[in-house]
Amino acid sequence: MIKFDIQEDMNKKNNKLTLINKLAYASTDTAGNLLYCTLTSFVLYFYTDVFGISVGAAGTILLIARIFDSFDAPIWGLIIDHTHSKYGQSRPWFLWLSVPFSLFMILSFVTPDFSTGQKAIYALITYLITGILYTGISTPITAILPNLSNDSDERVKLNSYRMIGGNLGYFVTASFTLPLVAFFGKGNAQKGFSITVLIYGILLLL
Repeated sequence: MIKFDIQEDMNKKNNKLTLINKLAYASTDTAGNLLYCTLTSFVLYFYTDVFGISVGAAGTILLIARIFDSFDAPIWGLIIDHTHSKYGQSRPWFLWLSVPFSLFMILSFVTPDFSTGQKAIYALITYLITGILYTGISTPITAILPNLSNDSDERVKLNSYRMIGGNLGYFVTASFTLPLVAFFGKGNAQKGFSITVLIYGILLLL
């Protein structure tokens, strides 16, 4: 994700984007979905069957996270609108937040030896922060689109590439996460999830 190098303020006379530009934009969603879809697809199973949190506690964590989700996107929009840097308004955020997002995603699948109550608190904090950071990445990726080209056809193509990239990230998550957990864990799902998500986190930063 941090290799994305399309200039946010393009010359108005140069509306055509190269294939590299389009693939770079698509890679942002590939990387984001690689981690975030892992979180949303497997977190309930991880919390209850691996980490040892009750179903009720896990459900409460997800409910609280959904409530936070209804507020954080508008807040990120306001933050982006008031951002002024030499890199533009949007681009700095998905670059700066890549490392924290990857770190908290990894922490979300770490299994510290806590009491049951402490585990629930740990899971709530890491899940909430991971979701907030993901919104902080995905919102500027969407917001930057109109600034990449003045050509509406090019913007449609960019968005199509992004959708394909996002689906690719989801495909990898859905197809390989559990096999990788089994491979690295050798019967220890806690270890398997930690190593698998660590690998995903490193791939996000490449």
